[in-house]
Amino acid sequence: MNTHPKLNEELLELAKYAFHKPVTGGDEAFYALLDFAKPYYDKNQQQLTSMVIDIPFDIHWKEKRLKMAGIGYVASYPEFRGNGAIRQLMTKLLHDEYEKGTALSYLAPFSYEFYAKFGYAYSFNRKKYEIPALQFPKGKKTSGNIRRVSLKDGQAQMQKIHEQAYNQGSIARNEQIWDYYFSFKSKPNFAIYEENDEKMGYLIYEFDGADFVIRELIYLTDSAKDALYRFIYSHASSFDKIIWIAPSHEKLEEDLAEPSQANIQIQPYMMARIVNLSAFLEVNGQPNFAARICDDLIPENNQTIGQGEPVEMTIGEFTSRVLKEQSVILREYF
Repeated sequence: MNTHPKLNEELLELAKYAFHKPVTGGDEAFYALLDFAKPYYDKNQQQLTSMVIDIPFDIHWKEKRLKMAGIGYVASYPEFRGNGAIRQLMTKLLHDEYEKGTALSYLAPFSYEFYAKFGYAYSFNRKKYEIPALQFPKGKKTSGNIRRVSLKDGQAQMQKIHEQAYNQGSIARNEQIWDYYFSFKSKPNFAIYEENDEKMGYLIYEFDGADFVIRELIYLTDSAKDALYRFIYSHASSFDKIIWIAPSHEKLEEDLAEPSQANIQIQPYMMARIVNLSAFLEVNGQPNFAARICDDLIPENNQTIGQGEPVEMTIGEFTSRVLKEQSVILREYF
């Protein structure tokens, strides 16, 4: 836990200044993040100049878990930009994570070109649906029932459902992560579908003016999908649009009666890089191709792997290819 309140206040002020807006969820959400994240920062004559926040996660990978470092709040005051502090902080962070055996790192870039310098590569898409509310699938009546719950009452049940869904590459959420995303960073509504005493799906949603916003929709059976669709459609007369920023593998359009009425966009999103190649391969196994890896920041990753004639690849190129071949998704677009 971060126990430096003065430093935390300075970090918060830099975040607000650099991004020209309050942090998502307000000050308390930022402080909640610092309870489990590690800030890397630079000071010049006792004045904070730059920061990077390293957020520890576990991710789902081939029925196991991998350590992943999430990178956020990369920021500098304008008078200190270009002084090399961010490069020093990112390099230190990645070396620390390598030593801890962290397999991967993800970030949402302001510039893909900038983060490519640190070995990151474009690896994830997200899929945005904007659907006229009355065009949303109506679903069907099922033998189960929908129950609206609070996060406190429903978190354990939703976590159990979440862990049974397809999650290759997504975050394995513990209670603290659920709490951060859905109690501090936002305060949405929750509904769980239950059938024969089994929890089979859930919906996280919120209202934004005339928009019904799906934050997360997971179902384990067709009946759970029908019931959750029916629950969403029951709100249709009160809203203009239903919006969902979904994982890239979702196929909601196949359930629309009039799919041409929907606005559907595939949006480039997160970047990733392998941090500790040996730790990654220990769980993933050798690739089905041969590669000679070049990693300018972490030379320990400079290895020749796989079988056959190796192809020269940067660590970013290798990361992107392997993640695409593994059909990764990311549910966390919050």
